[in-house]
Amino acid sequence: PEFTVRICQRLRKYAKQTKNGKYRAYAKGCIELCENNSKFAVLARTKLHEAPKDIKRLEVLKPNNAPTMGERYEMAIAKERRLEAAAQPEVSSAAKKKAEVAREQEIRNAEARKKELVQTNDKKKRKQRMELNEGDLKNVMALEEKDEVQEGVDWSASEDESSEEED
Repeated sequence: PEFTVRICQRLRKYAKQTKNGKYRAYAKGCIELCENNSKFAVLARTKLHEAPKDIKRLEVLKPNNAPTMGERYEMAIAKERRLEAAAQPEVSSAAKKKAEVAREQEIRNAEARKKELVQTNDKKKRKQRMELNEGDLKNVMALEEKDEVQEGVDWSASEDESSEEED
């Protein structure tokens, strides 16, 4: 019943727009069928004493020899697994071993590449540090340069004056 409203709206719009009488009659028949099924579902729901969401209460009403809800679920999952396994092609043990060896080799190669990258990055960083250090050592003139800042200048006084001018 929840979905019938939108379905019937769309079918009515289609029946109104179509020029083919055969399709119009088919759409109207679908509308009637949909509404009848909706009415049946609503009536059946009113007769229910237990809501479908109360499945634990309904589970009590099952016969004693019937499997429980958990057992039925496990059987369904097992059936799906069997069907999935049957759908997959048969692989020989030699092919499985070969794939395993290839997978292990790929893992080793990936690890080796990772180690190489780390080592090359470390070497590059060391070389850059050494170049920087050598450049600093060669610059002896920097030690002999005099500071441009004058000693004895009261910097706070000039800051106070500039803030008073802004106000």
